Amino acid sequence: MWQGKCSEPLEMGQGRVTLGLVRCHVLALATMRRNYLSFLAALAVLLTAVPIRAAGVIELRERRARAAQAFSDGVLLLHSRAATDFVSDGYREEAAFYYLTGLENSPYAILAIEGKTGQCWLFVPRKDAGRTAEIEPGKPAEEKLGMEHVVDWDKLRDFLTGRVAAGAKIYYKPEAAMLPANLAGAKDVRAPGWIQLLQQKWPKAEFQPVGMKLYTLMAVESPSERQESNMAARATVTAFFAGMKTIHPGASQRSVELAVVDACWKEARGVSFWPWAMSGPNGVFPKPFESDSRYNHLDSSMQPGDLVRLDVGCEWDHYQGDLGRTIPVSGHFSDEQREVWNIFVTAYRAVAHELKEGLSEDQCFEIWRTELLKHRDSAKSPLAQQAIANWSDRKNVPYWQMHTMNLDAGYIEGPLRAGMVIDFEPIASIGGQGYYLEDMYLISKDGAEVLTPGLPYTAEEIEAEMTANH
Repeated sequence: MWQGKCSEPLEMGQGRVTLGLVRCHVLALATMRRNYLSFLAALAVLLTAVPIRAAGVIELRERRARAAQAFSDGVLLLHSRAATDFVSDGYREEAAFYYLTGLENSPYAILAIEGKTGQCWLFVPRKDAGRTAEIEPGKPAEEKLGMEHVVDWDKLRDFLTGRVAAGAKIYYKPEAAMLPANLAGAKDVRAPGWIQLLQQKWPKAEFQPVGMKLYTLMAVESPSERQESNMAARATVTAFFAGMKTIHPGASQRSVELAVVDACWKEARGVSFWPWAMSGPNGVFPKPFESDSRYNHLDSSMQPGDLVRLDVGCEWDHYQGDLGRTIPVSGHFSDEQREVWNIFVTAYRAVAHELKEGLSEDQCFEIWRTELLKHRDSAKSPLAQQAIANWSDRKNVPYWQMHTMNLDAGYIEGPLRAGMVIDFEPIASIGGQGYYLEDMYLISKDGAEVLTPGLPYTAEEIEAEMTANH
């Protein structure tokens, strides 16, 4: 019989849950002399009220075992997020580190997974007097995390010395290059600075980037992960409508972004990325990418006749939402824009209808292309004719894409697999305006479930929603 106190929550994955409390209530109910059916009903209510956290110890072990298999000829070396600041709304852990450890508040820690033995090492810095450590070296931490070794990070040197001597490759996650090739301390300029220092210490060791393996490792979601993705998707739908309501001539892009952010904080745990409300030329790719390196995020005043790329995402317990539409600033599309957009939507829906396990991105584009060409003879406006001709050739739509969406957006390696949550996101432009549509889908063997339902698609549906909003 379980003998824990009612005030003791049960440790599980990234945080504490109230299963201990539930058990106490179950025992209390059992002592009441009620009939069996009443007891079962009360038990069901209590169990459904318990929040389910992202991953327990068993699931985390299974993830690490798959990582060991993926990097069987070496050691996967991952650093937690080291940068902390007073500007961000909170500390956000590196996706892969969190996925494999369940730790959400452990700056500076380093995870090593040995491919040959399958053993896991977590190297933890000494406790900072000014901070409360989420984890400390020792047996209690090893039992909590289901890891073989949780040790002081001073032991990392001896660990790497032994593994390098045994000929193990060291796998790392690349980052943006910080120095030119003639100054970088590594062959790969994208190697993080700490990896470059390790390479200098062990010059004969073979350091390799992880490539697509981490994205592939995280791509298929467990039932608990799907619950988190579902919640992120639902919150994102609400945030989309909040942003859409604020679009009108003269509105600033910033005002729309703030409406989205406000909704994400009310419905979830904030944004999974800063929203894009890119109007007119700002919405034509690759222009939106410039916003990340601009002080004002490309802020501008929305002009009548322009189209807005409204691309939003809310975060729920580290899992991320992502969806969007093309919105007319004036509340209605021009005749040419309406025809182009509806053809775009028809091609999008043709692909969405066929999404299922085994389908590749190239096959999806061929479905898109085939549907576009069906409208070649019936398209009325020169703009629509031009759009069909351009968008049916892959080289003219380089940003047309599909990607996974879980703890982070990721590339898809190979065909779709059941259990993946993906975003289908065709991106195109014509006539100086961007066209874009995006939803989240849970892939199954026989089809796909839309995780972001209730949104408008056609020009008429979007215009009706804009009219209702204003």
